[in-house]
Amino acid sequence: MPTARSADLVPATEHIVRHLLDIIPRRHVASGNLLSEEIRDTVANCVDLVASGGPEPPDRTARIFEAAARWAAVGVAMDTVQRLVHEGFRLYLDAHLRQSPAVRHDDIRGLFDALHAVTATVSLAYLSVAPAAEQTASHAAAVALLRGHHPGKVYLEHGIPVTDRYTVLALALDRATDRHPGRRPGDGHAIRERMQICLAVHCGRHVPTLLSAIGGTVLVPVSVVAEDELDDLVAALAAAVPAALTAAATAAEPDRIPAAADQAHELLDMVRRLHRPPGLYRFDDLALEYQLTRPGPGRDRLAALLDPLEDHPELLETLREHVRNDFNRRRTSRTMYLHPNTVDHRLKRIGRLTGLDTALPSVLYRLRAALIARTYDEVRSAPPHSG
Repeated sequence: MPTARSADLVPATEHIVRHLLDIIPRRHVASGNLLSEEIRDTVANCVDLVASGGPEPPDRTARIFEAAARWAAVGVAMDTVQRLVHEGFRLYLDAHLRQSPAVRHDDIRGLFDALHAVTATVSLAYLSVAPAAEQTASHAAAVALLRGHHPGKVYLEHGIPVTDRYTVLALALDRATDRHPGRRPGDGHAIRERMQICLAVHCGRHVPTLLSAIGGTVLVPVSVVAEDELDDLVAALAAAVPAALTAAATAAEPDRIPAAADQAHELLDMVRRLHRPPGLYRFDDLALEYQLTRPGPGRDRLAALLDPLEDHPELLETLREHVRNDFNRRRTSRTMYLHPNTVDHRLKRIGRLTGLDTALPSVLYRLRAALIARTYDEVRSAPPHSG
């Protein structure tokens, strides 16, 4: 029910409704007054969300969800609805600025909170109406592009436009790292759905994806998410799932997507073998490690430097942790629950066994390179898991 406060906002609502009806594509106004009234109700709900200044009332977002689901069912494109949502919020902000040029920080924050709630609700509504068809199309388009099919063929067969350049994201979830221990871990379908919704909110519907409960491949159009916006996208994906998420990114034109995907997954595999923390990694972040892990005599020579430590697993683990902590002695002692003097003693033993002076920074970096080469070589040569 409208509140006294919302009644004061009727002029703003009517202004926004008139403007949206002027710009909405003509093919979507065939239902005349019915659509006009539905848009008016939805705009009123959005305006009330902004005016409330608190958490979104469930009944109001539920009505927005129902309206968006009806639009999805009759074939209104989600891109059209999201564009109208953003236009409506822009008109509201313009009107607010005209009335009061000195806008408070809380007002802007409330506006963005409401915009996020509406955008997420619309996306969820569209995915709920036809999730299988939508995900099947994005899955099939991803498979075709990863197999090197011609962009025109992909568009004609799957109805998903192919852009000039993509960022290939290789994703891996660590299901053993539950960030919400109080909750029951989600099943594979729930995890895929959360990632799909997140991608729909940030990228729109046409994002070719191959997703599973433990990771996958996402082809993100550079025209939709620029290189400097990838960190935000990966952070949003990480927040949407219950496990730690690691991603590796490479960019490529459509005809080079298969090779780019291979490289992205090779980078991701390398990050996980080297026990790097979760997050987004680009090739430039890993150029040295990538070169050190290439098969050949150089890698073999480096890995052999640590052969004397084979019978001393505690020394190898100390070296790994010391490298992970950027050679910070105190941090290494904290993460290993050791006294700093114990760390010093182990580093000296490593030096005696390898014949290298671990007090020299150059030697520590050489040992780091040797550890990278050896760790990668050890895992590569290990037998595959039976389970």
